[in-house]
Formats: sequence, C-alpha cells, structure tokens
Amino acid sequence: MELQLPLRRQNITDFLNNLSTMSQAQRELRRRATSIADANRVQEITLATPQRSVKRRRTSASPISIASTPPRQASRSVKSERDKLFDAIEAGDDYPGAPMAIKSADDLSQVQLKKCYEILHACGSATDRNASMTKTRQSIDGFLDAVFNEWSSRKAGNLLRSELDFLVEAEVSVGKLCVKRQEHAKVTDCDAEALCTAPVSAVATYCNNPPMFKLEFSTVDDLSGQPLAICPISKGHIRWVDEDWLQELRKGLQTKIIAKIHKHNKHLAIWQARKLIVEWAKGSLSMGEGVDQMDFTKREMADVVLLGLGGHAEEN
Repeated sequence: MELQLPLRRQNITDFLNNLSTMSQAQRELRRRATSIADANRVQEITLATPQRSVKRRRTSASPISIASTPPRQASRSVKSERDKLFDAIEAGDDYPGAPMAIKSADDLSQVQLKKCYEILHACGSATDRNASMTKTRQSIDGFLDAVFNEWSSRKAGNLLRSELDFLVEAEVSVGKLCVKRQEHAKVTDCDAEALCTAPVSAVATYCNNPPMFKLEFSTVDDLSGQPLAICPISKGHIRWVDEDWLQELRKGLQTKIIAKIHKHNKHLAIWQARKLIVEWAKGSLSMGEGVDQMDFTKREMADVVLLGLGGHAEEN
C-alpha cells in the first residue's frame, strides 16, 4: 500500500515560484548568448573594414604658414602696367604715369584732392588767424569749382602767376575847422555851433606797385563840395576829436591791406593747383613743392605798412 502525502498550499506556491525563476534564467541565458553572438559579428565586421585616421581638433590657435597661402596671380595686363611704371621711374622719366585729360575735380585721385585741400588750407592760414580744417572743408568745393571754371588741362593755355598789385585808402574823421577860435576850445563846442560845419579827415593811402605811402588831411570845399587837401600846421584853427583817431586809421588801413593780400593769395592758390594739374595730366606723379614754399603772403606784412602811422593796429 502506497503512502500518499497530502499536498499543502505552501508547497504548491513554492513549486510555481521555482518554475518561474527557471524560466527567467533560461531567458537571460538566451539573451546573453544572442548579445555575445552580435558582439562577435560586430568585431568581425570591424576587423574587415579599413580604419580611417581621425583628425584631432586643434584646441589652440597656431601660426599659419605663409607657404600654405598661395600667392594671388596678378593679371598679365596689371603686371605689364606695373613693369612699365617701374621702368619709367628707373629711367628718370619726369612723367612715368599714364597721361590723361583732367577736366574736373571728378578726374582727380584722392591723393591729388588732398594736395588741393592742403593748398587751400595754407592759403587761408596765411591771413586768417582763426583758420581751421573745418573752415577749409567748408570752402574746398568752391575752390575746386574756381580751379576748373572755364578751364581744364586740355586748354591750360599760359598759366600766368598772380602778382600782388593794389592800392588802398583808409579815412577817419579827426575834427572840424573852427570859425570861432576864441570861443571854442574843443570840438564839442563846434558841434553846437551852426557855422563850424567843415569836417577834417585824415586819409592814409598805400600802394605796393609802385611803392608809395601817403598820409594827408583834407576837408570839403564849400563851393565845389569836393575834398580839399589842407595842411594841419598852417590851419591852426582845427579842433581835434578826443578819440584815438590814429589807432582807428591804423586798423582801417590794416583791414583793407589784409583783404587785398587774401584776394591775391586766393588767385595764387588757384594758379598753384592748375600748375600741378597740368603736370598730373601729362603723367607726373609728383605732388609739387610744399605748401610752405608757395609764397602765400602773410598778414604780418601789413604791419610793415603801419609803421608809417607810428606803430601797428591793436588786435581784437
């Protein structure tokens, strides 16, 4: 007779758990086998494939070799023109550049325009104590228009240099002719008198060609109404104004002389620019003489004339 042991609930549960654990172990073994096979296959493919070298990324800036940058090949025409220029310079040619017609400021290069700017600035600085690059900038377009006014390098003609040639006069009132010398001690007394109406003026005249300086006193002729020169020594009945009329006369003469000098300098600046443009049109590469050698007359030259009036005018 066989002995049958009763199955307990706990035994059944343990059996099922063991069975589940065995299934998971089998699945894990199967997965690992597949992974090993795949790994072996990848290794076989890797060994059979040629390997490329991997470039290492540069982490720091390294100097670039000059040899790594090929020189730019200049066109044959550019190289030919450059050789032609160098050959002309070597031979001492005064006009090594290519000749061209210059008809307006548009035909000037930047270097040539800069030279014109420097000429104008030197011209203004000769007579204007407040000359500045800003003032020159405001005037440069008008200056270039004057340079090419009915003129170009094609019809240059005879370039006549501007010559300083002027005559100026300055006049101030210095008093009155007194008809009541016993009663009038000052010019203010004459102002209140209806008979003392003849004014006395001092007139300073300067001419540079021919050189001449003159100071004279004059009044107005009663009959003709024209200026009449008088001698202040013989006319002892002049009542002089209290103001410093001599200083006023100096300033008036100085202002007119400086204006004439400035006008002359402007004509000289145009002549200097045109002279250079004619040379540039022929092929010259020279910028000419320095602006300090262009003979612009300084305003201080007017002070020499004022020595005839006992000094110089006071500056404002």
